[in-house]
Formats: sequence, structure tokens, C-alpha cells
Amino acid sequence: MSIVMSGEYPEFVSAMHDRGYKVIPTKRISCYHQPEQFHADMQLLKIRDRLFTPDKCRRKPSRDYPQNVLLNCLFLGNRLYGKLTAIDETILEYCEEQGIELVNVNQGYTRCSTLIVNEYAVITADTSIEKAMKAHGVEVLRISQGHIRLEGFDYGFIGGCSGRIGNTIFFFGNIRNHPDYSEIKAFIDSYNSKFEILCEEIPLTDIGGIVEI
Repeated sequence: MSIVMSGEYPEFVSAMHDRGYKVIPTKRISCYHQPEQFHADMQLLKIRDRLFTPDKCRRKPSRDYPQNVLLNCLFLGNRLYGKLTAIDETILEYCEEQGIELVNVNQGYTRCSTLIVNEYAVITADTSIEKAMKAHGVEVLRISQGHIRLEGFDYGFIGGCSGRIGNTIFFFGNIRNHPDYSEIKAFIDSYNSKFEILCEEIPLTDIGGIVEI
């Protein structure tokens, strides 16, 4: 299986290699803020068998919000969650053609902000995502903001410091130091999912998640 992830953190790349995954490192998008330039969740969006990239967008990505989050939305349960005014039109048109429901949230960094446990359960610190998900029958564990490293910013996001493959969730850095670790672990366990901590000696770090291709 191949996954796309940031190559800025060789320790995490090696850890995924050791678990049998072929890692394709992202390329730098220099117009983004430096900490976001290699983030997979800023560069790629997979919906079913379609992969969207910035060069396929109608709008040109740039450093400033919301032009940097054209692809930062979340496909779950035949719905696309995101700040609809920020999502590129090519994605919105594809969803309408495919009968995928569009659900607006206030958070432009929707994908970064959400850890998918399965199609019926997510973890987030964002109240607008929580409200939208619950309105569509998704179970939500809302955690506290912060406690995730993202260099250049005050904090990172739970979706960016994790990635799900099958029924296993990988955390990039030591999730045990998060103040809501017990609740996070219990929530994941309750859905019979597993989790692995990569590089426990490193603080929990937002690397932009992973994208399976």
C-alpha cells in the first residue's frame, strides 16, 4: 500500500516504512506558510477513486486563508464536510455530479481538524465540525484545543497529527501526553479500532496527516 505524507520528518517516514507501507513524500508548495508547505492534507484530497491536487483546481492556491485551504475538506459517509466558500469549485462540481451531499462548517481547516475513527465516529476540537457531524448521525468526541506541535503556529490539529489505515490509527508523536488521552483511547477502543504511537520520544506533531493512494 502506498501513502503520501510529509517527508520533513524522516523519523515518522521510517516508522511507516518499518510497518510495510510505501511512503511517497510530498513536494513543497512554496506559496503556503512554511509549516504547511509539505502537508498532505493541504495538497491532496481523495474522494472515492478521484484524487484532487492544487494544479487541478480552478482557483490558484496562495499563502493567505482561505486560498490555502482549497482542498482541506473531509469526505465521510457520502458527504463532503468543509467551508463551502473556501473549497475549490472543481471539487464542489464533482460532488454534485456524484450525488455527494455538501455540508458546510465554519472551520476552513476541516480535514486538519478531524481524526476519522470510522465512517460513524470522529474526534475533533472544533465545535462547528462537532455540530455538523452530530446533525448527520456521526458520533463525535470533542477534545480540548492545542497540545499538538506545529512549528510557526500556536498549535496544530488532531487530524494532522494522525492518520487512519484500515482500522488502525497512527499518531505522529506521543499522544499519551495529551490531556484528553484517556478519553481518546477509550473512544477509539469503543469502536474496536487500534492505534499505534510512532516515535514516542517526539511530542505529538501535526505533519499534515497521510493520504492513501
